[in-house]
Amino acid sequence: MQNTPVINRLDRTRVLESFADATHPRMRRVSRSLACGDTPAHIGRLLLRMQQAQPINPTLVPCDMVTMNSIVRLIDLDTLQLHRVALVYDAECAHDTPAGVEPVEIQEELGSELLARCVGDTIIIAQRSHTTRLRIDAIEYQPEHAGDYDR
Repeated sequence: MQNTPVINRLDRTRVLESFADATHPRMRRVSRSLACGDTPAHIGRLLLRMQQAQPINPTLVPCDMVTMNSIVRLIDLDTLQLHRVALVYDAECAHDTPAGVEPVEIQEELGSELLARCVGDTIIIAQRSHTTRLRIDAIEYQPEHAGDYDR
C-alpha cells in the first residue's frame, strides 16, 4: 500500500494565492505564465504535486516535511557541500532569516521542488551546464513543529 502524499492546507492555499497575485513584482511572471497556459516546468511539477497531495491541518504535518518558512539543510551529493536555506514567499520580506541561511523563494526552481518534500528526499535541479543533486539532510526549523501555525 502506498502512502498518499500530504501538504499543509494553509501552505497550499497561500502558494496558489501568491502565484495568482499579478500585482507583486516577483509573482508577475508566474501569474502571467499560468494565465497564458505557459507554465514553467518546475511550477507545473509543484502544482501537480500539490494537486495530488491530501491537504491536512497544520497540526498534523509530519515533522520531517518541508513547509513554507522551514529552514532546511541540504547536501550536494556531488560536492558534499552543505547548504542552509529557508523556503519563503518573498526573499525581500524574509527579515528574520538567521545568518548563514539563504532565503529561497517558492517560485524559484529549488523552492518549488522543496515544498512538501521530506528528509532523505533527493531533488534534481537541471542547470545549463550541469545537474545538481541535493538531498534534504535535515529540517532545522519547521513552523508547525515549533507550534507557529499562523506564520
